[in-house]
Amino acid sequence: MSKKENEQIQIYAEHIRESNHQYFDKLFYLLYPKLVRFAMRYTKQKAAANDIVQETFVMLWENRTNIEPDKSLKSYMFKTVRNRSINWLQIKANQFEVLDEPVQSPHNVADTGVSEDENSTADLFKKWINELPERQKEAFELSRFDGLNHQEIASVMDISEKTVNNHIVSALQILRDNYDSHQKISNRTENE
Repeated sequence: MSKKENEQIQIYAEHIRESNHQYFDKLFYLLYPKLVRFAMRYTKQKAAANDIVQETFVMLWENRTNIEPDKSLKSYMFKTVRNRSINWLQIKANQFEVLDEPVQSPHNVADTGVSEDENSTADLFKKWINELPERQKEAFELSRFDGLNHQEIASVMDISEKTVNNHIVSALQILRDNYDSHQKISNRTENE
């Protein structure tokens, strides 16, 4: 998110604290899609992510008089959605669910005719990002996909800004190394 957008959110926070519905609606339309995408990283279910984000906005409105306009409302919202998503996962893990459908073996999957080597670079980066250690992945995604700055990420993840920086630097190094290795393999294959 841009600096201008962060300033807007701060203005919204001041007006929401004063029970202004219009600014609450503006905040909702600005952050709702981003927060749902963020929650889906945890839940992997759009309906659950929608519910979590909606509950977060309801809670914000109910506690609007406690909003501190000088603190980042955006990082508060992301942190709340993160915590609610983790709670949802814990509840889900404690439930006993029986899978109705058998898991397909590789032999049951239809041959698409596309080899793994033909994956796009974007698909490879998605795969590499998913393989990052969880905390690195979270910091990287909050920075690159959600546009949060280091201070906001630190608030969401309950870690220091230096640790956020270390996670992002490490993630970028891993991605760079994976890309370089992939390029070397691709170049060797082309030269053979």
